[in-house]
Amino acid sequence: MKKLIYILAISIALFACNDSLDLTPIGQLMGGNFPVTDDDAIALTNGIYQPNALLSSTVGYLTDLPTEVEISGENPTSGGGLVSLLQLDPSNEVVTTVWNYLYTGIAAANNAIERIEDSNTISESVRKRSIGEAHFLRAYYYFYAVQFWGEVPLPLTTTDGSGRTRAAVDDVYTQIVTDLQEAASRLPVVSEYSSSDKGRATQGAANALLAKVYLTWGQTSETGGNAAQKEKFGKAIDAANLVTGYELEEVYLANWSTAIRNGKEHIFTTQHTLSQDVDGSGGNHLLHCSLATGFTQIIPHVVVSDLKFYEAFDDRDQRKKGTYAKELYNPDGDSIFTFDLPRFRKYIDADDPYGSASNRNIDRTVIRYAEVLLLKAEAINEYNGAPNAEAYEAVNQILRRAFGHFPVTAQSVDDLSTGLDYEGFKRVIQEQRTFELTYEQNRWTDLVRWRIYVKTLKNSGVNPIYGKQNVSLKNYRYPIPQSQRNINPEGLWQNWGFDGANDSKTGTNPYAGFE
Repeated sequence: MKKLIYILAISIALFACNDSLDLTPIGQLMGGNFPVTDDDAIALTNGIYQPNALLSSTVGYLTDLPTEVEISGENPTSGGGLVSLLQLDPSNEVVTTVWNYLYTGIAAANNAIERIEDSNTISESVRKRSIGEAHFLRAYYYFYAVQFWGEVPLPLTTTDGSGRTRAAVDDVYTQIVTDLQEAASRLPVVSEYSSSDKGRATQGAANALLAKVYLTWGQTSETGGNAAQKEKFGKAIDAANLVTGYELEEVYLANWSTAIRNGKEHIFTTQHTLSQDVDGSGGNHLLHCSLATGFTQIIPHVVVSDLKFYEAFDDRDQRKKGTYAKELYNPDGDSIFTFDLPRFRKYIDADDPYGSASNRNIDRTVIRYAEVLLLKAEAINEYNGAPNAEAYEAVNQILRRAFGHFPVTAQSVDDLSTGLDYEGFKRVIQEQRTFELTYEQNRWTDLVRWRIYVKTLKNSGVNPIYGKQNVSLKNYRYPIPQSQRNINPEGLWQNWGFDGANDSKTGTNPYAGFE
């Protein structure tokens, strides 16, 4: 995907973040007749991917650090350190940065949709695909936003910026679904892309994200009662069934190989290269975070909070060594270094472990086929109130790959035992998402949508010095950044628990009954 990467690197100056939703889109900087050619339209669309590359360095802090499985080795008063300790306030720099990146991407998508639709000089094939990519990416950014903050501003045009109030959660999800359906109708399937365009949004990516959106929406919205929830779970199953053309990698760690980019399991992946320096620190910061202190016992930026999470894996499960590095060869290759606390393995380059921390060129997996199987199984359990054969098979394919049984469509000795009820199967899904997806920016959003976030951290047994017991019900959302509220204090009321006596919008605790 070299064409996309290079244009992204060039376009960063045009998408610098500021504190306001009133962003200047790229089209305004290039004149009223832009885009004119197909290349113009592609360049404009490429710019929408830019904030996603930046999110590789930030969003993991909001999705993993505030959970029981990860701690920060940074200064405890830094933005990341405070997220890890759950000492959050509206001025937290990580929360503010993620907000800015998401709304920069949304502004870029709005601008691209308008300008490409209005141009009569772009070929129909490029127009169709580019608008599809824009709708996908807008939905992708809004999905993060609604999970992090709940009600959020919902600008859908280039004139919809400053002064907008927070839209209802259901309205945001409705727009996300609309965008993903539009994207799925316009985007090519993965096999139709040339090698130079691998990594772009595809029809499969739109349907995979749609399955995740419907499942999350059904689990977190009480609008319409049980009937509306069940309808969303059914639509999640339907969307997951539309995700075709992908399969599991036999080797789990192949999903993070620099030699196998955009492999057969990848559905949507953030592209990173050696030459990419999108934020002044270089590419995918998840690499740096996991091995910043090299072969020492000094805790890097992020690390597992307790050895027990490593030990929870069966030793035969290839995900154990694929998720955590308890031992690594030193750079000289002839000795083993053993870490007291395992490092996160997925973003350590086995061929160049020291280099992986500085090069930061492993692609960030956003959604892969293994997660679609787990989403499908979970949605079936939610829809039926119990698993069926199709749900068991989806989980069993994950287990067969984990324990080295191929083909994954054939029964194995490690298959899940049948006869589980709704609660039993739900526990299996929750466990398997932990084993399969650790350090893939899912843990906080999972615990929140399952409404077991506080309980999980309180009962985790993690050493109290790491601050996980600081968790409270207000941590089911993040605070609205103060810099945004300073611009629009009436439209951007603060989330419950972060504004004290000044809380006039949310009233009583909206998370009562959550665990």
